[in-house]
Amino acid sequence: MIIPDLGANPGFADLVAQCRAVMASHPATTEPVPDESLHLTVQPIGFPGRDRIDKSTRVRLVTALEPELVTVPAFELLIGSALVYHRGVVADTHHDDGFNRLLDRARPVIAAVCGPDAIVYDSRPAHLALCYAGGHGSSDDLQRQFRHHVRPGHATLTVSAVDLVETVQVPDRCRYDSTVLHRFTLAATEPAHTPVGAVQGASA
Repeated sequence: MIIPDLGANPGFADLVAQCRAVMASHPATTEPVPDESLHLTVQPIGFPGRDRIDKSTRVRLVTALEPELVTVPAFELLIGSALVYHRGVVADTHHDDGFNRLLDRARPVIAAVCGPDAIVYDSRPAHLALCYAGGHGSSDDLQRQFRHHVRPGHATLTVSAVDLVETVQVPDRCRYDSTVLHRFTLAATEPAHTPVGAVQGASA
């Protein structure tokens, strides 16, 4: 799971605030996802007949993922615009090559440790839930409000870490809450390539 750092991404924080202001007046979106529950799902880990990872499996998974993810470069996602569905509001993503690379590196490791049934669901295209529907109302009207009042409708999010979490549904609050079990820090962003013919240094 990617948990956005709002302090390090002020443009993204402003986008979320604008979307919440629009949703506040809509009957189906009375309780948007709070800051601490904002996330982008990377790979849900499913266990047929079980609802969580046992401690020994978690230790093996962390041990296997650590050397793999430490070599995945940090990346940026373009978040937005907000899209309205019958089950809630999500922010779309673009420029998601980095996200796809992260997912492609994580999925085989998870399958090797937890079994192929653990990665049946593929989370692409990446998305971020802003609100789960808790009532009834016109989705067309809400989409129109986003289009006219959330400007710009997108923002950049820097992703430098990914978390292994345990998630529980909170039905009466129309959201999912997560407990971080382990944080994986990604590699530094790859440096820009120096153009051919550019001066790279000087010598006496």
